[in-house]
Amino acid sequence: MVAFAVCAHATLFDPIAVRCDPSAVPPPRDDRLRIVDWNLHNFPGDHDLPRLRARLAELSPHVLALQEILDPTALPELLPHFRWHASALGGRNNQHVVIGWDPTVVAVDSFVEHQSLTMDGRVRPALSAYVRPLEPGPDLHLMVVHLKATRDGHEIRRTQWPLLVEAIAAHRTTAPADDDLLVMGDFNVAGGPELSTADELEALSRALAPADLSLWDTIGGCTAYWDGRRRDAWLEPSRLDLVWSAGLLETPPAARRSWPGTHCERHHCQPFAATEHHPDPDAHGISDHCPVVIDLPRCDDDP
Repeated sequence: MVAFAVCAHATLFDPIAVRCDPSAVPPPRDDRLRIVDWNLHNFPGDHDLPRLRARLAELSPHVLALQEILDPTALPELLPHFRWHASALGGRNNQHVVIGWDPTVVAVDSFVEHQSLTMDGRVRPALSAYVRPLEPGPDLHLMVVHLKATRDGHEIRRTQWPLLVEAIAAHRTTAPADDDLLVMGDFNVAGGPELSTADELEALSRALAPADLSLWDTIGGCTAYWDGRRRDAWLEPSRLDLVWSAGLLETPPAARRSWPGTHCERHHCQPFAATEHHPDPDAHGISDHCPVVIDLPRCDDDP
């Protein structure tokens, strides 16, 4: 009882203190490199920019992997000290993928835009780069993806999967040579007309097996919300945004976890009611997707 009272007191009066809820996004740590993946739902659109800036300040990312950026020139309004690199292509809806980084913490270079995933310009490309911490930490290749959306897009996603494996293989042959790789973003694992989301994730795992990627756990089990099948103002959770890795031996398999923030964290990945007149401030003011946070130890297994 004493331990619970102390923990509850800290959570109530200090929002960045150690939290009782193991599903909560952990507070930033000096001995961790924080990478945050987030589909920002057609940013800047009609976003609540002050709220988005506050959320990013709470998360304190060192590197951002973003999707659905309609106007990359608006990103400096969010984090003026960051640097940004956006894909040239964005598919039919002009949804760019972007890598952003804090230049006081990491250097990012060797950008490659993987156009094969656009399906002749219809869908978004993947974007990769090489991340080098300025202080001790894991050097790694980072690839950001945004695959075809919706259940009706399942067959196109299946076509993109081997193209992604080919892009990873091609990227690994480019300098700098490094086995450490993160592939993250909106994989849109929505299932198909006759396929469940679990079945699609299993099929995706088999398709990516040639790339020797391992899937990170998603704490809580969701990364986004949608209107659901009932269409009765209840939003239902889904797991669309995934983190995969190869190498990164300094992060053992048991520690390969990602935490969804904002409304996924607040609602514990359970359905909740929200309407136009009673909206959820994050789901409606920022994005239906939640930020997905990973923390890497500030050490490096490279020789």
